Amino acid sequence: MHLIYIDDSRQTEPRRRHMGELISVGGVIVPEQSVAAFSAALDGIRAELGIPEGEEIKWKPPRDTFQASAGGELIFELRQRMLQAAIDHDIKSAVVVWDRGHLPWEKTDVEAEILRYLYERITLHLRQHNDVGVIIADQPGGSRADEMKWLADTLGLTREGTRYVTPERVVSPILTAPSHHVPHLQLADLVTAATTAAIAGYSSGMKLAPLLQKLARTNAHGLVGGAGVVLWPRDLMDLYYWIFKETRYIKGGEEHSLGPPNHRFSLRVGRTYQYDDGLSESDKNMS
Repeated sequence: MHLIYIDDSRQTEPRRRHMGELISVGGVIVPEQSVAAFSAALDGIRAELGIPEGEEIKWKPPRDTFQASAGGELIFELRQRMLQAAIDHDIKSAVVVWDRGHLPWEKTDVEAEILRYLYERITLHLRQHNDVGVIIADQPGGSRADEMKWLADTLGLTREGTRYVTPERVVSPILTAPSHHVPHLQLADLVTAATTAAIAGYSSGMKLAPLLQKLARTNAHGLVGGAGVVLWPRDLMDLYYWIFKETRYIKGGEEHSLGPPNHRFSLRVGRTYQYDDGLSESDKNMS
């Protein structure tokens, strides 16, 4: 059995040129034997860093919390250690990021589509491990009626699957829980928000990219692109090169070289970030 914890994120003002609002959903896929072990590891990290008992670990903590006033170095250490603890306990992740600047669907349509993409990656991971799983989402914001509607809208996934995956691997409807009481949902918040920040060009996310890459699930070629990190539309594929140093993208048996071509006379192929990462020099120099 695997337990899968999911959360969403967004970036309304990315730093990369030609990029619009980013909407994302992501999750961490936790083997049953690692559930308690990761919780214990996180308890140790919290104690060593002096994070008050009961304070929820958030990518964007409220102003009146210890984390909000702790300083960048401590928060960076916290995030690094959380990600490393997840790696050490064989946890894997998958995050789907949609750029509304390149494909401006309505937000509600985007949210439904990227949840489907994430469900497919979760199912493929379970299939690779010949296992089943349960998905637990952070409670959506809004009223109880809003939460019930969100849950009802997800039933089609768990009952019918998608065009590419069947539903037998995820063995119950998606459940919800308050992230305040579930450390694995706090990890999902970190992974999803950090990955989205990295795609948006923020140093807070890009500094964590090596750990995010180790945590992300990979395809048969050992690549996170399209497997552990999904960027949509595919015009964004060269960001796998700039952020995760991957030099190729393989999907459906078709392979693409990523990043600048090896010879200067190559024609541009219409991919926004093939020749540069879309960041200004000032953004690159920010600590």
